[in-house]
Amino acid sequence: MVLQKKLVVALLTGGMAGISGQAFAHWSSGPFLYNDAGTNPMNLANSNLAAGVANNGTGANAAGTFGTNTATGTSYGTYTQTRAVSSDYGWIQGQDNSLWANSHDNKGLAFSLANTSRVTFTVTTLGTAASTVQTQATGGSTVTTLSGQDWNPAFSIFKGLAPQSSHEGGIGNTALAQRLPGYVAWGPYASVQPYTAATDATYETTTGNTYTGSGTWGAYRSNADWTGGRDISATATYGNGKSIGTSQVLGEGNVSTLKYIDSEASAAGSHTVTWSGILGPGDYSLWVGGTNAAHALEQQANYQGLQAAHTADDAAIAAANTAYTNYISTAPAIVAAQAAYDAAIASHTTTAAEKAAAKAALDAALAADPAAVALKDAYNVARTNVTKYENLVATLRSPYGFTIETTVAAVPVPGAVWLFGSAMAGLIGASRRKQQLA
Repeated sequence: MVLQKKLVVALLTGGMAGISGQAFAHWSSGPFLYNDAGTNPMNLANSNLAAGVANNGTGANAAGTFGTNTATGTSYGTYTQTRAVSSDYGWIQGQDNSLWANSHDNKGLAFSLANTSRVTFTVTTLGTAASTVQTQATGGSTVTTLSGQDWNPAFSIFKGLAPQSSHEGGIGNTALAQRLPGYVAWGPYASVQPYTAATDATYETTTGNTYTGSGTWGAYRSNADWTGGRDISATATYGNGKSIGTSQVLGEGNVSTLKYIDSEASAAGSHTVTWSGILGPGDYSLWVGGTNAAHALEQQANYQGLQAAHTADDAAIAAANTAYTNYISTAPAIVAAQAAYDAAIASHTTTAAEKAAAKAALDAALAADPAAVALKDAYNVARTNVTKYENLVATLRSPYGFTIETTVAAVPVPGAVWLFGSAMAGLIGASRRKQQLA
């Protein structure tokens, strides 16, 4: 029945969304910090582009409007955004050349340069004041409650951009799989690209790199080149409506390699980090993460514990879930309350108060049925260990807030050039005077 499916999602399996769902979460190198090139190489939605930067890179999007993210720089100057990263250990984990890291534990940000420019980035954590609600995507409408814990930031800079809506699995994307040696059994992506001798051999043959590990946690590297990719699809579209397509050619939108340029980590006990350098025209990624090595090891143990709990308890969890959903699908009071709730949610004229009342009535019907309560309790007991490790993983994957200040300036002409120019001007002037005297 529809009843049991909806109820199980709402009441039972919701606790797993933050963990199992991670394998299906998508990311990219965007949105933009700066873009004076006026292009949209990742085909991002309009809200993630700068004001005045065209959605499709040709002057305007299909609706004839321009980007709305006013925090994105489009001309020389300094711009500040508030963002959040998903952990305080993602960058340091990416330094491990055998285990690698999850891109989801870091924050990717894009910038495009039309000309050779001097670029400076300064990342500063929000500190314990981050317990208040902050705007995660400045210039957009996304608001999130950030962690009240401080952390030590670091970031790496790459030439190139990961495709929009990438993730480690890349369903159907064999070109991406060939560039990854496979994931450790306890990792959140193991079922997508499990590590085997064959995946190791394919990786080495395809990339020419020797891999000596036994599977990776994710695909991200903070001190080396790495490859990002996404699901391929003949029907789905990017954020700007452009078709994703099924091309698996490296660099054509569904698979791209990010070339490592440089990185910078905050000093011990510091909560700010700055990098400055000269970069040529092109598309770049800056990936922000944390340096808490102790938490990286702790999270590894959490994932391993979660895998062991699933191995030991999944059969009992499934049986308890079936018993509960079978019962509530035939309990008259609960069936009636669920039907009323479904109708309230489906109606376009139902007020928020009416929807809340319908939900309260459904909760009351469940709580008033002793058999339903007992079966739900049995389900929760069956998944005690799974819930424990899910909560531990989720705790270390809190949103850690930061501000990033981006300054882009023209490259100054070296003083020697001016001296050389002055000398040349003097010589030319002297030559002309000699000619006039002659």
